[in-house]
Amino acid sequence: MRRILLILLCCMFFCGCMQSKNIDEYAYVLNVGVERGTTMPYLVTALISVPGGTEDTKVENRVVTAEARSFSEAYETLNAMYPSRLSFARASLLAIGEDLCADGAQTGFFDFALGKPDLWPNLRTVVVKPPVRDVFEGLISEADPSLRKIKTAAGDLSDESGLTADTGYSTYTEAIGDKRFDAMLAYAGVNEYGLTPDLVGGEAYPYVGGSLLVESTLKTSIAGSAVFDGDRMVGILDGRHTMEVLMVTGAFRKGEMHYTLPDGGTLRAALYRMRAPKIRLKNGEATVRLYLKADVIEPETVLMERNALKAYLANRLETELSAVLAALQSVNSDAMGFGRFRAAQFRSASGWEACNWKAEYKTLRVTFSVTLMLSYGVKGV
Repeated sequence: MRRILLILLCCMFFCGCMQSKNIDEYAYVLNVGVERGTTMPYLVTALISVPGGTEDTKVENRVVTAEARSFSEAYETLNAMYPSRLSFARASLLAIGEDLCADGAQTGFFDFALGKPDLWPNLRTVVVKPPVRDVFEGLISEADPSLRKIKTAAGDLSDESGLTADTGYSTYTEAIGDKRFDAMLAYAGVNEYGLTPDLVGGEAYPYVGGSLLVESTLKTSIAGSAVFDGDRMVGILDGRHTMEVLMVTGAFRKGEMHYTLPDGGTLRAALYRMRAPKIRLKNGEATVRLYLKADVIEPETVLMERNALKAYLANRLETELSAVLAALQSVNSDAMGFGRFRAAQFRSASGWEACNWKAEYKTLRVTFSVTLMLSYGVKGV
């Protein structure tokens, strides 16, 4: 009996060895993107990390593309053209071309995409200004050969600055599926000079996706947000307006804003969320109460009296929030998520499905109220 058991164990051991693969046989897809193709419906781009690159970096990053009619077809084409077997196990970023999002054409592609077991549904999802290849190549830097920065960029920017949304693919598809809110995705593009106008307009603010006024080793930046009506992208919000939407959704933690004061002076303020927002919705009207702390940076340059400054900042935020909502309503995007509260008023899913929420949303009247704690003397966030 012992001899039989030993033989079985040996068989299992040797079978495992025969089927094992050397780690160098794999190349890892870190980012995957899709945009409109030329000869086929989709152009798929993959940013690939190859272990064992140069002696200095120990890793080599390459960008490859393939046109296809579905994700499965692109997957097989990329594998056929690349010497190593591709693995999506380390993929962290999913980029959707703005050209597809303009008419919702990306939805058909993604009906196939998650059929692959190693393409995770919690990928951070961004909208990019085509061509995707240029955007991905702009992320490759000798200063960061492993792409550690970009693999967490969307999440870090959202947590540390509030300038962009941090949205996973599952949240994106949830927004399209149950219609309780509309998606807001981080926006990425190759750095350019000049500002891209956003939905709200008003005072220029240099944190708009794809048009940052910076030069750096990385030629691509992620900032600002693309907003959707269902599966269609309907506009861009710059960093400041993105921050204000996140304040309402509860995703805002901290950020920094610049203000021009009535006396002509300037103000930098570090903003922090003190409590979760309180939202009430009833009979076509909603109230939103926000609780924030504002730390004045370089207070010696601010001449306004403390209480007057506090009232001024609260009023500015309330006014800007109303302007952002009006812009979103004009393109039928419920990025602030008021539909969540309307849906909660129904006792059954069928009741919510029968509700024409978007028609109600168009005329929804919202009052914003900001409770602000003011402090002085910080160095920034």
